[in-house]
Amino acid sequence: MAYEKEVLEKIILDASEKLLFRYGYKNLNLNDVAKDTNISKTTLYKTFDSKYVVASRLIERLLGNAEFAMSELLQSELPLPEKLRQGIEIISNIYTKMDMEFLRDLESSLPELWERIDIARKEKESLITTLLAKEQNSGTIRTDIDPALLSALILTLVRGMYNPAFFLTHHVTSDAVNKVIVDVLLQGTLQNKYVVERECHEYGK
Repeated sequence: MAYEKEVLEKIILDASEKLLFRYGYKNLNLNDVAKDTNISKTTLYKTFDSKYVVASRLIERLLGNAEFAMSELLQSELPLPEKLRQGIEIISNIYTKMDMEFLRDLESSLPELWERIDIARKEKESLITTLLAKEQNSGTIRTDIDPALLSALILTLVRGMYNPAFFLTHHVTSDAVNKVIVDVLLQGTLQNKYVVERECHEYGK
C-alpha cells in the first residue's frame, strides 16, 4: 500500500510512540513497528533510518504540541483559575505520556533528548512566571509571593505527581491531581477578595 510521505511518517510515529513511551528506548524495535503498521522494513527504514531519529521526532512533536497549546492558552481571556488548570494539564500531558522506563532511558542513554525536554520545561516555567506576574500586577495574586518561585513550585508538583507510579499508589486520576494542585495554589496565592469570589462562584453562594 502506497502512502504520502507525511501520512507514512505519522503512521510510523503514532505506532512508535505507544511502544517508546511505555517500554522505553532500549526496548523499541522498529521491526515491531513495521509489523504493527503493515509497512515493509525497507519502506520504514527509508522514512526513518534509526530509532534515535524516531525518538527525536516524537519528542519534537510532543513538545511542539505543548508549545502551541500553551501559547494559545496564554493569549486567551480565560480567568486565572482556568488558565492554571489548563496550563497544568498541558504540561502534565508531557509527563503522563511517558512511563518511567522511558524517562530512565532518556536520562541515562539519551542526554541530548533529555536536555530538550528540560529546556522546554524551563521555557514553560518562564511563561507561567510571566502569567503570574501579570496577574499579580492586576491585583489578583498576593504581592508578597515571588511569581518565579510559584511557577517553579507548580512544575515541581507536576513532575512529582504526574507519573504512573503515583497514580497506581494513590488510586487517583490526573483530573483529581490537577484540581488539588490548582485549589491549593489558589487558596494560598489569591488576594482574599478573589478567594471569596471564587468560592461563591463555585458553590453558588
